[in-house]
Amino acid sequence: MIIIMLQLIAPPLPVFLNGGEDTYKIGQTHPNRNKIGVFDLLFVTRGCLMIGEEKEQYQVEGKHALILYPDRHHFSVKPCDSTTHFYWFHFIITKEWKEISEATPKHREKYEMMSKRNPFSEFPVDIILPKHCKVGNWDKFDFLCKQILSSEFEHSSSLEWQRQILFQQLLQELANTIKQEKSAPALEVAEQAAAYLRNNYTRKISYKELGEQLRYHPNYISRCMINALGCTPIEYVNSVRLDQAKRLLVSTNMTIEKIAESCGFSQTAYFSRTFKKNEGRSPSEFRQQYFGH
Repeated sequence: MIIIMLQLIAPPLPVFLNGGEDTYKIGQTHPNRNKIGVFDLLFVTRGCLMIGEEKEQYQVEGKHALILYPDRHHFSVKPCDSTTHFYWFHFIITKEWKEISEATPKHREKYEMMSKRNPFSEFPVDIILPKHCKVGNWDKFDFLCKQILSSEFEHSSSLEWQRQILFQQLLQELANTIKQEKSAPALEVAEQAAAYLRNNYTRKISYKELGEQLRYHPNYISRCMINALGCTPIEYVNSVRLDQAKRLLVSTNMTIEKIAESCGFSQTAYFSRTFKKNEGRSPSEFRQQYFGH
């Protein structure tokens, strides 16, 4: 079974617009709508919603969630055959989003953006949400839904800010269901490897060490990172090192040699070659562009 997921690019984070809860009696149906321009996130607490989106059909039972897309036609497949209660939340994302699966081929764009970015610029983060899933930690979901809706009709800057924070927590809990279900083991291995490399970038890390720490064969870890992140472990850790080096070049007076050493490069010459290959200029030239005149 292929797990379908929604990939959002942030920042900015998804913005909560409005929400509510409904109870459908036997025979009632979900509205028929086309290209409403917002994401519609549904959490069914009891009963069942039978919803179609384009050519796909979804049976959303109690303690299940479904995300309907803003550019699709969604409709009721059949009326409710039992009393059905659900929460609904509308949200938007101003950056890229797309539907993916574990089988979706990964590209190198994100890795290349990470290695070439300005040290003062934002870095895009992937938010991966399940399209349709059973909710694991239901009590937490139910609590967050109620908290978001409890002040829906009160308007103040502080309350609106609080609602947005609660909604981000709701999405984070939804994203965690993917890991809890182990539906994307290759992605999990890639994330574990990336975390280990980020935490140890200041020293030399061998493929053997990485394999021993994660308890997977190094070749498997490398394949997982290529598929999930578009880069090998060596490319990834070097991008982390270069990112830190750019920060130090701009914000400190450390020598090039000291920066290379503190960022995990054993040789200054190798650091300079790698830096110039990625940035198109030497570390000294990169630093010079930020000097005051």
